[in-house]
Amino acid sequence: MKARYVPVLAAVLLVVAAVSGAETFDEAMKRATADYTERLRKAADELNATRKRIADEKAPFLLQMRAAEDRIVTAQSEIERFETGQEDASEQRRKLLMDLDAVRKNTTYIGTLAHDGLKAFEDGLAPGEGQLLSDRIQGLGRGLDDTSAGPNGQAAADIAEFLLERTQQELGGYAASGSSLVAGNNRVIKGTFAFVGPETYFQPDQGGHGGTVRPREGAIYPVTYEVAAWKPDDATAFFQGKTAAILADASGGKALRLRETRGTILEHIQKGGLVAYAIIGVGLLALLMIAQKIGDLRGLAAGSPQAVQAFLADVAAGANARAVQAVRSLAPPVRELFAVGLQHCDKSKAILEEHLQSVLLRQRLHFERRLPLLAVIATAAPLMGLLGTVVGMVKTFALITVFGTGNAGKLASGISEVLVATELGLVVAIPTLIAHGFLANRIQKKLSLLERYALEFVTAAETAKDAKESVPA
Repeated sequence: MKARYVPVLAAVLLVVAAVSGAETFDEAMKRATADYTERLRKAADELNATRKRIADEKAPFLLQMRAAEDRIVTAQSEIERFETGQEDASEQRRKLLMDLDAVRKNTTYIGTLAHDGLKAFEDGLAPGEGQLLSDRIQGLGRGLDDTSAGPNGQAAADIAEFLLERTQQELGGYAASGSSLVAGNNRVIKGTFAFVGPETYFQPDQGGHGGTVRPREGAIYPVTYEVAAWKPDDATAFFQGKTAAILADASGGKALRLRETRGTILEHIQKGGLVAYAIIGVGLLALLMIAQKIGDLRGLAAGSPQAVQAFLADVAAGANARAVQAVRSLAPPVRELFAVGLQHCDKSKAILEEHLQSVLLRQRLHFERRLPLLAVIATAAPLMGLLGTVVGMVKTFALITVFGTGNAGKLASGISEVLVATELGLVVAIPTLIAHGFLANRIQKKLSLLERYALEFVTAAETAKDAKESVPA
């Protein structure tokens, strides 16, 4: 501080000395020193006062700074605590989301199990139970399908309780009122169902024999088959919950279902559709033609070989008058042939053969008529059956596309129905083919015999001519 003022004082002294010019250097130095000392004292006092003021003013600031630093440290601690809490909250949220996702998956899985269990229970309902439980099953199904607020765990729990309740009830069997069809007359009657294990029995309220119950495809009500051998006293005691003898179906209903699948011939034909009716119509036409051809075959009798040989002997002997009488006793086809031959026996051999050949051709056209149509029917009937099968399979695959292949019984039933057309086609074709072969063979044999008789007649007529020519005039 003092060193800073020395140049200033020297400069002041020089200026004063230059101005006064009268003071000596020593006096000027003394006066400057005194002045400097006074000023230095004042500056020191001012400096001390400033330092004191600064010290007085610095203390509150230091206190405020320490307080601010303390607040900063506290804030940093709070920030670190908040950051740690945020990380913990994020980790907790992640865990909760994972737990929620697991809960949703488990709930969805439980819902799937509940849906499958309810569906399996519905498919396994005993005949007649559908009337009692269909509304409740549908209500449980609707509750399970309501997923607007997420997987419905409560609905799955309700289904589990329902299935447990039904299992406990079915363990000992139970009875309930309902309605059933009666096999044979298809009347719906009211009565009491008794559900005992795999078997279901029904007793009409209006009286009558009790019977075993079986489901009917596509019908609301099951079918009751009366068991006539079941004593009424035993049946009544059984439905009242008492100890009694019951009759059970050892086949589990398969024998009854097999009997139902047979049906009548008309029902069997109806399974084949329009093509089946067309095949039946073609078969009836073939049957009529076969009957007609059998009648034609009976009219194609060649007669007795002895009578024919006697007639030919008369012709060869030239006894035409006697031959004319003998020809009347022959069968119609042979009679027609020999009658034409007798009319032209005096003509040349070529002309006689032409006339006889004309008769043979006319008879062949008459007796072989409709045989080609029988052959066409025998060939076309299996093709019509195949057409019906293809049409039925197209319908079956269309049903599979819509409803799937979950029910193998329905699928097998549809396939068996489409094969009815093939069956009917073969039923028509095989007898028609056999009849065509038989008729064609028999007619050919008869016509061949007539051709032989025609040749023998020509030979006999030529023999008679030769005999006449060899007689001398």
